[in-house]
Amino acid sequence: MMLIRRVGGPTVTERGEYRLWLTAQPSETCRRRFLKLARAKEAKRLRIALDENAATLTFVSSGDVKADLQMIDLLLEEASR
Repeated sequence: MMLIRRVGGPTVTERGEYRLWLTAQPSETCRRRFLKLARAKEAKRLRIALDENAATLTFVSSGDVKADLQMIDLLLEEASR
């Protein structure tokens, strides 16, 4: 399995969400794992979505972007295994 990571920091979208670029487009297995993890209680508040056909994801900040990014990094690492 390829380890998927985020590239740099987030950019703000027109809708007030944040977008992150990933090192690669996740495989279907990785997508399913990541979305399952993203629905967990700790991450659910971020409303994370993997963008279709792109190596990006969007999320809504909890108010602490640094903590949000740490959570997303953990989710990406776990889903990529």
